[in-house]
Amino acid sequence: MLRTLRAMAMVLFVALCGSTGAAASPLLPELDVSTPRATYETFLTEARRIEAMLLDYRANPTLSGQRDLARAMQRLVDGLFDLSGYAPSIREKIGFGAAGYLADILRRLPAPPTDSGTDPQQARWSVPGTEIRIVRIAEGPRAGDHVFSADTVDRLPGYHAQIIGSPLLQEAGVGDMHARQEGFVGPLFVFMRSHAIPEPLKVRILQTPAWKVILSVLIIALVAWIVSAWARIVQRFTAQASALRRRLAWLTVPGLLAALVAVANFVISWQVVVFGLFAAAEIILATLSLYVAAAWAAWLLCWVLVEWIIDSPAIPDDSYDAHLLRLLARVASPIAAGVFVVLGLNQVGVPALGLLAGVSIGGIALALAAQSTVENLLGGIAIFADRPFRVGDFVRYGSASGTVEAIGPRSTRLRGLDGTLTTVPNGDLAKMHLTNVTTRSHNLFQNRLALPADTPLAALADLLSALRTCVAAHPLVEVSATYPRIRLLDPTETGLSIEVTAYVRTTSFAEFLRTEEALMIEILRTLEEHIHGSGVATRPSSKAAHPNAVGVAALSTP
Repeated sequence: MLRTLRAMAMVLFVALCGSTGAAASPLLPELDVSTPRATYETFLTEARRIEAMLLDYRANPTLSGQRDLARAMQRLVDGLFDLSGYAPSIREKIGFGAAGYLADILRRLPAPPTDSGTDPQQARWSVPGTEIRIVRIAEGPRAGDHVFSADTVDRLPGYHAQIIGSPLLQEAGVGDMHARQEGFVGPLFVFMRSHAIPEPLKVRILQTPAWKVILSVLIIALVAWIVSAWARIVQRFTAQASALRRRLAWLTVPGLLAALVAVANFVISWQVVVFGLFAAAEIILATLSLYVAAAWAAWLLCWVLVEWIIDSPAIPDDSYDAHLLRLLARVASPIAAGVFVVLGLNQVGVPALGLLAGVSIGGIALALAAQSTVENLLGGIAIFADRPFRVGDFVRYGSASGTVEAIGPRSTRLRGLDGTLTTVPNGDLAKMHLTNVTTRSHNLFQNRLALPADTPLAALADLLSALRTCVAAHPLVEVSATYPRIRLLDPTETGLSIEVTAYVRTTSFAEFLRTEEALMIEILRTLEEHIHGSGVATRPSSKAAHPNAVGVAALSTP
């Protein structure tokens, strides 16, 4: 992401410098870092070259001249300083400041003896009379190079404060290089050179003149205001939009944030030109903002992909697949965003591997502490995978029943027959015996007719035959070799019983109730025709009166 930030800045540079027609700079010799003395002299040579470029820029401030200065300074910093102890995002600014400090310091020190620091195998060499050290890199791609140590870079501001008032002892094109850096501005702000700034605004805040700090803060505040204003606009105009359109619209917010951060960083770093601790803080803020924008965009992209798939006609919005995809988005989106957050923290100096190790250990502890939550999440995944029911199905679970209204990552909501809404944890629901009443292939009609023991046999035989005929005549009753089944049960002390059993070819309980009513009327009419005339009292009783009873009857052995 830091490379992206630099690339954006260079694109702006090229765009703004493309019409200047500046000639390409000649190839420069490789920096000599073979010995401590060579590194020392190479630094002074490069510093004089940069000072000459700085004086040319002040006489004719152009974006191409500023670009050449930045490249020369970057070449010096990358080749002669050990900045490995700093976060990658701030190495450039720290290095630029260190170069200015060191140039001012070395010009105020006597030149070391000509035979000092000439051993290429020398592990450490100090500038005589100082604690400014040049060390030999022992390993890595720069093994054998002699560079100014990380400890020296850390202490340069203190050394500079002690010696800056001393006279120059060596040739210098610019007397106070660091002061020139502090007052340096890009061509877009050339009208705000130091001589035009009131003295109170030149006070240093975090090693940067106050006026630069104030201007930078105003730019940052403007970016924050624009992004927040655009977010409010998106929220207002997408309130009634579909989920896919809403997610797509929100993607513009992190996109706008990333674009404005890149522009603001270009203006602050390359036109206002801040240095020191404030510059490091600004770079860290810009880097983190870019990674936050990337994390936000990754989060939204997971949802956009899911909603785009669901938006296709093949997947209804309330289907199992839709709920499963949204569950996957809930899991994948924070993971995708977390990757960018970890990378961003690593870029600004927080060690990612240590963070990941801490997250892993903390994750184990969290999983143990939140075992029920994890169990419910896995239970939800199991429900989506097995598909025992879907939204809208009527199910029996344990001793309760209800219509499924929503299946979430942690729990499922069911609406009971009495209108109450019950939330059942997915972990518990996944372990229950479930009966999906909605997915039955037919409904079971089963009734018993109570007859007195003295019912005439002739009337009883005629009744059984007539009942078989009237029940089978209904168009929704399934007729087979076995059903409908009308049978006389074993006699009891209270009398005789006739059991009427039939399968009704419908999965709709409302239609079954209408069919049951029609069958009962026909049964009662048949009873009236064959039994009532003989003075025999009858007493029908229904066993299927609500969805729960139908479910029980359907599971019983016919």
